[in-house]
Amino acid sequence: MDDAVEVMKRVLGRWGLQGKCPRMELSILGSPERALGREVMEDVHGELFVVERLPLASRAEREKQAMTLQGLANAGLSQVHPWLSPAPGEFGVVESGCFWQLRRWEPGVALPRDSYAQDAWRGVAAAHFLLALRQAAEKRPDLPGNGGRVFTLGHYIGHLMEHFQRMLPALVKDMAPMVRELQEYFQYEEETPGRFCHGDFHPGNVVWGEKVVKAVIDWEFCGRKPPAYDMANLLGCLGMDDPAFLTGPMAMEFLRTLQEAEFLGPRDSHFLPDQIAALRFAWMREWVARKDMAMITQELDFLWLILDNRDLLRKKWTLR
Repeated sequence: MDDAVEVMKRVLGRWGLQGKCPRMELSILGSPERALGREVMEDVHGELFVVERLPLASRAEREKQAMTLQGLANAGLSQVHPWLSPAPGEFGVVESGCFWQLRRWEPGVALPRDSYAQDAWRGVAAAHFLLALRQAAEKRPDLPGNGGRVFTLGHYIGHLMEHFQRMLPALVKDMAPMVRELQEYFQYEEETPGRFCHGDFHPGNVVWGEKVVKAVIDWEFCGRKPPAYDMANLLGCLGMDDPAFLTGPMAMEFLRTLQEAEFLGPRDSHFLPDQIAALRFAWMREWVARKDMAMITQELDFLWLILDNRDLLRKKWTLR
């Protein structure tokens, strides 16, 4: 541990900071699979920084992400905390055979997993973030993550089913009927212009404050996607925690706020339940990778619940 602390102190020194000690008691949101290591370090002035250690192979993508986040911050998105630059034009450093990045640590209020979906204010705050994100992205069409081919779930699921066939062949038999149910949605995707999206927007990737979104983390999947992508991911995670959350206070105020702002067009709204189901395939990949049979079974049940109740959800979610 002492050697690791000395390395992190050297890393902070590359940003002109004097590291003092790791703060192991402070929690850091974010998927542990996204980095080789992630720590909070305190400097001699009492400031706190998140230090991430990554494989060198991740450097190009992480630098692209850093440029995108800096551009969004410059365009007025206050809930993004860009990676700090150690020198002009740089977004990280190479040290001890790894690529390192640094950002300020943002304290937040812990998410109450059993009751958070009963908080209507969370839905309003989450919706306002998506509105602010779209506004910032529209100001910066030149951002690295704001161009190129639109990511479509239909194309992704095609490759994913091949992956499932190798990893867990029995699962393909269970999911093939779901893929057939989504064919109309896949056609819609191909015909729909993309929008810049966070790409992994869900309650666990939000640093919550007192009735506000303070920051949003884990931007690895940001880029151009179908317009309702972030909405679908958030609602899908709510429903996976408890299907009743799909029509609970957080979900309904989230939808109401975005509908009032005309965030989606009519066709985008129509296919929102289908997009939730399609996005759950990506989560299924996580459960398969972890060989978590309980979550695989729960995910299959949830997928059919969404697909079988698309018309009911459209009716419940039409608030204007």
